[in-house]
Amino acid sequence: AVVSTQSTGGLRETLEERGVTPTSVSTCLILHELLGLSLAIGSWALFYQLLRMSVLEKRLKGLTEHPSYSTKKLWLEQRFPALKRFRNSERLGVSFAMSVVSRKAASPLLIPLKVTVAIFLTQRLFRRGKV
Repeated sequence: AVVSTQSTGGLRETLEERGVTPTSVSTCLILHELLGLSLAIGSWALFYQLLRMSVLEKRLKGLTEHPSYSTKKLWLEQRFPALKRFRNSERLGVSFAMSVVSRKAASPLLIPLKVTVAIFLTQRLFRRGKV
């Protein structure tokens, strides 16, 4: 499929009329990625703290006794040797896994939310002339 220059020029003009520039698009993408990174770190920290609660701590101890846990832990420690230095490496690993699974399960909601927030923040930045 060949794109004619007229249709591309029309699209470019339409986007520029609406205030969409290459700078605003890149700013929006950077904000989207920062939001995703914030969610990843925040959810990991949240699950790490939740595992300190007595009910979840007991569940964690039961999980560590499962036969497949030792092979997964060994794989994780081989892949990330720095984990051995931490006293609570089990809690770090389990909270990371819980974070990943919860974000994947919530991705149908999180992705549109991140896009919407990134667009909103980009529009606010460009209206105020900060970028």
